Amino acid sequence: MAAAVIFGYIALRPSAAPKKPKPILYKITALGDSLTEGVGDLENQGYVGAAAEMLKKEKNVKSVSVSDLGHRGDTSADLLKKLKQPKYRKAIKASNTIFLTIGGNDIVHVFRQNFLDLHAGDFNKEQTIFSTKLKQVLKEIRQLNPDASVYYFGLYNPFEDYLGEANEDFVPILAKWNANSKQISENYQPISFIPTSDLFRNKSKQLLSKDHFHPNREGYNKMAKRLIEEIVKKQTKK
Repeated sequence: MAAAVIFGYIALRPSAAPKKPKPILYKITALGDSLTEGVGDLENQGYVGAAAEMLKKEKNVKSVSVSDLGHRGDTSADLLKKLKQPKYRKAIKASNTIFLTIGGNDIVHVFRQNFLDLHAGDFNKEQTIFSTKLKQVLKEIRQLNPDASVYYFGLYNPFEDYLGEANEDFVPILAKWNANSKQISENYQPISFIPTSDLFRNKSKQLLSKDHFHPNREGYNKMAKRLIEEIVKKQTKK
């Protein structure tokens, strides 16, 4: 209560009521490959669908709308081409939040091309190409929408059960790939890099679908939970 002196008497008047937080409207565009499409859990739309449902339960969230443009098999080069299409450009311009998964198929390309004779140099060469494409993708997104918050997922290792002893060599390769992608992404703020490799490490049987590559429902839920944690953290800083 605030006090005022009126004719020698102290009169009490109510303090100003605290401002109510503004209701949040999430307009989400989800871009990328099969992870964004939700392959492995199409019924619930993967991490995108799970994250949307989680957001709806958050305080002060008035509405959540989603345009899921993920497409299985897409590489960074494929996504870059699609960003020139009117459907993609319109969705990005209209959004205030963007989800992005890309890079998994770029790595798979290395395995397919060099399966019988894999070397670290093969991944380094592909990473250089991917880095250029990723910069172009993020630059294009920023030109279309300078202000939307972008949440970009890092890659996990779905090959643990297949590589055997060679997995020890692949782990640092993947770590380097993720570190490089994170570093690139930081030049396109506001953006958050969402790591996933630790979520799936040594948990392939529990978190991957029958194809042993894409997450199952539980795997996608773990991705969604980490995503929501980052969204909420960013929202509380505003």
